[in-house]
Amino acid sequence: MGLWNLSDAYRDLWRKFEQESEQLPGDPPVLTVMSLLRKYTSLIPSAVFVNEPDIPLYDHAKTTAALAHCFLEGESEKPFLLVGGDLSGIQKFIFSTVIPEQARKGTAKRLRGRSFWLSLLTDALAREIVRECGLSECSVLWNTGGNFLVLAPNTGKNRDRVGFIGRKVNENLLRKWNGRLSVTLATLEAGEEEMKNFSSVRERLSVISTGKKRQKFIDCGLTFEPDGSEEPISSFCSVCGTHKSEKTECSECSMFHEIGTKLVHAKFLTAGQNLPFSFADLGLQAGYDLVSDLPLEHPGEIFTLNSSDIRIKHRGGAGFLFVGNTVPVAGYEILTFSEMAQLSKGSPRLGYLKADVDNLGTIFGAGLAKDLRTISRVHTLSSQLQYFFSGYINSICNRFVVYRDLCTACMPAAEKTTVRIPPEEGREGRETVYYVHPNPCPACRDRYSVPKFYITYSGGDDLFIIGPWDDTIRLADELNREFQRFTCSNPDIPLSAGIAIVHPNLPVARAVLQADSLLEDAKGMPGKARVAVFDTTVPLREGTGEQSLSALIAIAARMMEFVEQKVIPKNMIYTFLYLWEQSFRPPREKTAAKRSPSGDTPAGEKKRTGAEREQDVLRTSKRHLPYLKYTLKRNIRKENQRRDVEELVVPAFPWIRLPVYMTSLALRKDRGD
Repeated sequence: MGLWNLSDAYRDLWRKFEQESEQLPGDPPVLTVMSLLRKYTSLIPSAVFVNEPDIPLYDHAKTTAALAHCFLEGESEKPFLLVGGDLSGIQKFIFSTVIPEQARKGTAKRLRGRSFWLSLLTDALAREIVRECGLSECSVLWNTGGNFLVLAPNTGKNRDRVGFIGRKVNENLLRKWNGRLSVTLATLEAGEEEMKNFSSVRERLSVISTGKKRQKFIDCGLTFEPDGSEEPISSFCSVCGTHKSEKTECSECSMFHEIGTKLVHAKFLTAGQNLPFSFADLGLQAGYDLVSDLPLEHPGEIFTLNSSDIRIKHRGGAGFLFVGNTVPVAGYEILTFSEMAQLSKGSPRLGYLKADVDNLGTIFGAGLAKDLRTISRVHTLSSQLQYFFSGYINSICNRFVVYRDLCTACMPAAEKTTVRIPPEEGREGRETVYYVHPNPCPACRDRYSVPKFYITYSGGDDLFIIGPWDDTIRLADELNREFQRFTCSNPDIPLSAGIAIVHPNLPVARAVLQADSLLEDAKGMPGKARVAVFDTTVPLREGTGEQSLSALIAIAARMMEFVEQKVIPKNMIYTFLYLWEQSFRPPREKTAAKRSPSGDTPAGEKKRTGAEREQDVLRTSKRHLPYLKYTLKRNIRKENQRRDVEELVVPAFPWIRLPVYMTSLALRKDRGD
C-alpha cells in the first residue's frame, strides 16, 4: 500500500502541531488542547509500526484518556458508566406548524433555527453531565444527530447525578412543550472485559434506551389537572400553537427565527452563561450565541464554524465545529421557498430530500471483526461519518449555485433566470434576475454565488435538504457518488434516499411526510441503496442490472434536447408513459406470485417479496417493444434521428417513468403559478 511513503506527511503534521502548541497559554484549557490534537492528528495513525494503522492518533488519545479516568475513579469490578442521551420527537418538533398560511413567512429560517436549537440542547445536556460528574471533553465520545455518548467513572454519585439531570430536564420539557419533546438518558455499567467488545456494549445500551423511550416522563412526578380556564385562540402563537403570546409569534418561535437568521452569517459559536440562547428554563447552565465577530471579552468557550482555525490564546477554551449550514442567501437576504422553487427548470417546484445510511446499527455492531470492536475504532467510525454529513455536505451542496451578478467577461456566456417574489411574503412583490453560468471566473464565483439548497439538518448519518426539484434529484446522485468515494465503494455501507416533489405552498409537515414515506419505499427494496422519487424507485449504484439514477438523469437531459430540437414531438414523451403503463404489470400488490395450491411457497423455493417480483417483471417483460417501434416509426421520419432516439429509449424503457416525469416538469411553462 506504500504506507511508509506517508511518513514525511505525518512528520509535517506533527511539526505544525508543535508550532501551534507553542502559542498555548500556561495551563491551557483541555478543550483547546483536544482541538489541536483533533486538527493535526485525526489523520495520523496511532501505531503504524505495530499493527494495521486503522486508528487515528486523536481517537486513540481521546478514548485512552476517558478510559484512564474511569479506571482511576470508577468502582473496581465495573469501573465504566456509559451514558447515552437521545432526543425523541425531533421531526414533529422541527416541522410542526398550526396555521401554515400565517406561518409561511420565515418558514425556512425557523426550520433551520429549530434544528440547530436541538443540536444545542444535546450539547447543553452533555455539558451538564460533564460538569456534574467532574469530567472533561475527552469523556464525550460523540455528540451528533440528536444523540450523544458519555463515558464516565461508574460511581453511585455519578449514577444519581445522571438520573437527576434526566428527571429535571424532562419535567421542564413537559411543562414547556406539553410532551412534544423528551430526552432519554440511559446508563449501563460495564467491566474491563465487556469494554473490549465495545459494539456489544453499545447495543446493550441501545436496548435500555429503547425501553426507556416507551415510558417517557414516567419518573417526572408531575400531575396535570384541568384548570377550567378558557383562552381565545388568538392569544396563542400562530406558528406552533403552544405558547401564549401577545404578538403573532411566541418568544420561542421568535428565538428560532433569530437562530436561523444568525446561522447564515455566523463564523463563531460562543458558549457560556448569560448568552442569548440559554437553556436555564430547562435547568441547564449552558448558553450559546452565534456571532460573525468575536466579542472583546468572553469568558466562555469559542468554536470556529466550518474552519479548523483555533483561537489558541483564548483562556476560556477554543475549538472548531463542522455544521451543515448551506443556505440560499443572496447578499443578506435568504431566499424564500417560492423563490427557491423558481430556480427550477420548467415548473416551479421544490424537492424535499431525505437520506440516510442503511443498516448503520449493523455496521457498528458487526462491521468489524469481533476482536476489533474496540472503543477507539467505533469512535473513529462515528467521527468520520460526522465529518461527511456535517462538514463535507456543504461542499457538495455548494456545487449547485446561481449568481446574482457577473462581471462583463462572464456575462455573455450566462443564462438568465427571473425570480418573482410574491407580495404576501413581505418584501413587496418584485422580480430579481439570477444568472446560470457553467464556469465563471473565480472572482464572480466567490462574490456573487447563491447556493440553491437549504440544509435543514445534516449530521450523524442522515440529512434533510430542500431545493429546486430538478437540482434536488441531481444532488441525490452527487451525494451518492461522493459517499461511495468516501467509503471506497464498500457495498456494505449503502445510502438510501427519498425525494418528494411538491408545490412550494404545500405545508412543510405534509411534504416531510411524503419524503419520509418515499425513503421507506427505497429502504424496502431488495439491496437498498436506492432512491424513491415521483412514483418510482431506482438504484443509486451502477451494476445492478437496472438503470441507475445517474443514467436516467442523463437520459432525461437527452430527451429534453430531442424535444427542444423538434426531433420528437412533446406529446411523445407522454406516449412513452402510456406504453409503460400498458405493457408492464401493475405495481407489486397486483403482481401474481408463484404459489402452491395451498398458497404457500413451494418447497425448496425461497419466499420472495413483492418488490423482488416486480423487479423481475421489469427485467424480463418485452411486451412494449412492438408498440414502441411502431410509435417511433410513425413520429420520427428521419432514419438517423429515429435510430438515435431508439438507442436512447429502448434499453431504459422499463425505467422510463423517471426520465418522462423529469422531462415533463422541465418543459412546463407555468412560471407564474
